Amino acid sequence: MLFGRRWLLIILALAFAWTVTRLGTNIVNLSETADPWSTTSRFFTAAFSPSFTDENTTLPVGVTPFLERVGHDLLRTFRYALIAMSMAIPIGLIFGLLASELALPTNRLRPLFNIFRWSIRMLLSLVRAIHELIWALLFLAAVGDSPITACLALGLPAAAILGKVYSELIDEQNRSAQQIIRSSGGSATQSFLGGILPAALPDMVSYTLYRFECSLRASAVLGFIGIETIGLGISRSFENLYYGEVWTQLYILIALVVLVEAIGNLIRKRLRDGRPRTSQPDQITETQLRKTRPKNSLVRSLGLAGFVAIIAAWNLGDVLLKPAVFESQRSDRLSRFFAHLTPDPVAPKNPVPTWDERTAAWEAGSDQLLPWVTDLWNDPGQEALANTIAMSLAAIILAGSAAIILIPWGARTLASTKPLGLAMHGGKIRTLIGAAVRSLFILTRAVPEYLYAFLLIGILGPSAWPLVLALALHNLGILGRLWGEVIENSPPSEPRQILTLGGSRFQTFLGALVPMSLNRFLLFFFYRWESCVREATVLGMLGVSSLGYYISLRQAFLQYDQILFFALLGAAAVIAGDILSDVLRKKLRS
Repeated sequence: MLFGRRWLLIILALAFAWTVTRLGTNIVNLSETADPWSTTSRFFTAAFSPSFTDENTTLPVGVTPFLERVGHDLLRTFRYALIAMSMAIPIGLIFGLLASELALPTNRLRPLFNIFRWSIRMLLSLVRAIHELIWALLFLAAVGDSPITACLALGLPAAAILGKVYSELIDEQNRSAQQIIRSSGGSATQSFLGGILPAALPDMVSYTLYRFECSLRASAVLGFIGIETIGLGISRSFENLYYGEVWTQLYILIALVVLVEAIGNLIRKRLRDGRPRTSQPDQITETQLRKTRPKNSLVRSLGLAGFVAIIAAWNLGDVLLKPAVFESQRSDRLSRFFAHLTPDPVAPKNPVPTWDERTAAWEAGSDQLLPWVTDLWNDPGQEALANTIAMSLAAIILAGSAAIILIPWGARTLASTKPLGLAMHGGKIRTLIGAAVRSLFILTRAVPEYLYAFLLIGILGPSAWPLVLALALHNLGILGRLWGEVIENSPPSEPRQILTLGGSRFQTFLGALVPMSLNRFLLFFFYRWESCVREATVLGMLGVSSLGYYISLRQAFLQYDQILFFALLGAAAVIAGDILSDVLRKKLRS
């Protein structure tokens, strides 16, 4: 086991060295910037004087006030994220169970079900590998500008991500309770529902709440392509150098993220710790035990409030399913879109083709399809994919290295007056440090990568490293939260023994909590690396030679067939990472 972990560190170090070789060492390119430090100074100075009115003094009389516009944008951002999650959670749960190894039957059909399981995992990888912005571009082209376009663009990858993470959280649970139920005569279904699913539930709920936080940020980011969310306001203010407006909208977005974070922590704590039984049953029977079981009214109330909010989100505001184009034009628009999506050699010439025209075009151009793919792969696909992978690897390794150093200072079970329930010296100072570290995690992940990237490109000049640092900053906050919650959800008995014997918090972290949590650390590490591949693809639209750069070029000419080709290259990298994650975690687990 130790040998495997050492090799893992060596492989990560070699991977980072390759990224430096690939991306170069020229991090700062001041020759391409115009007084970057002045811009940076103005931007951060504006943080202390956010605007509450429009900075543009030339707006016509009667225009909607700035704060009112921001409020409408924020509500729309929240609504889109909530509707997307209401679609993603049930779909993710179903596909998560189908993709789970522990949910497989143990009879002779297991090999057949295992093939089906991997087919589901590949489907989930394919869907989540395509970024929300690319989904939004495709849906905008296919059905037009409608609220459901934003919701589908957010919901599809969210459902695939939930399915993947749910399945892996289930597979990482201890098998002992399941084995006890089976040995007592329980069926495979009973042992799974009674021995595995309850143990995985706190982590699943925790991740679902985090995913909602991600959907909020992704909903905001849709504003960068013109969808009316708070991201559109941030983008416009930033481009017009109205930095006070930018900070006002950022503060509001961060406040919303902090609120979701606080509610999530409260729910996780109640699910993890439970509530004591306030009354004892008169008889030890199932009926009496049910009557006297502790009831968590807070979690139930929050769950009911969430359900009511979802119903309101679907029914209030703009008509969600209202078509963006007339009924008579919708089929033509879809037909044109799929014609553009068909590879050029086999695409029909008629923009609204019949089935016979599609078949004839395929037969006529099928021999040119492979050369078309080969040409795109040779130039520029191969180089763009390598740059995208290098950017994502560099970002996740930097973020993971920083997070693993900060986690023991930020996890609530260690950074408190009574770590793991034991009184120790220096508790008050560690509590303050822990609050500061968790605040850093919140702030770094609350700001979209795109804004980081815009600012860093303005400071460092156009190169791949500003995008890498933008991804690393954002993912530091995400890994800090996810890994911190893994530590907080871990059973305290083993690490408590080290503290009892005189060990420090850091020794407890390295000696007990890291070995106990390593596989779940890797689960989230590889998941975030997959996300970095998606994000690096999109950030390439800022002008760096990655997949996103060529996607943006093709989008301008409506070459959706080539957009699909570059998106599938990114998906192939995500699928490869998914397979590597599954194999590596199995090796370490065994």
